[in-house]
Amino acid sequence: MKLSGLAAPKGRRGWTARWTARGARAGVAAGVAVVTGLVTGLAAAGAVAATAFAAGRASDRAAAPHPALLTGEYWTQLAPAAKQAYLTGFLAGAAAEQVRAHAAAAGNEADSAAVSSGAVAALRAERALHFRFAPPVYSAQVDDFYWWKNHVAVPIVDAMIHINREMLTQQATDAP
Repeated sequence: MKLSGLAAPKGRRGWTARWTARGARAGVAAGVAVVTGLVTGLAAAGAVAATAFAAGRASDRAAAPHPALLTGEYWTQLAPAAKQAYLTGFLAGAAAEQVRAHAAAAGNEADSAAVSSGAVAALRAERALHFRFAPPVYSAQVDDFYWWKNHVAVPIVDAMIHINREMLTQQATDAP
């Protein structure tokens, strides 16, 4: 049996120009054995890698701090756009929680209007939000806070509470 395209260049030794039917079967059998071995080896390696990945992911979840406990180490690694996104989410969450707390204190937790974006807008219009400044204002303040290396271990939430308190105090004392 001659396989097309397998003709050896003239003058070359080491492999034949023609395969016999028996040689072709032996070659195919050897090739199947090699491929089977590779697939089995890759499957085993894949299983080991998948197990290691799953174990690594489980340990990452166990070792990763809760988002509310992220520190200055995390903050200093963020790009400016990511800092703005983080602070926008933080401010939205803080406003939603403030509105929920007001509704709970008034006994209106079940009233959807009491815990809606309209309620947040009303607090904002009254300048009654606890975190009332824009994300870029907080971003600059947090960057300054974490410039001090001894502050890097402080959670971002605690830094925001401290910074916000300072800005509100300054705003109240500077008021005419």
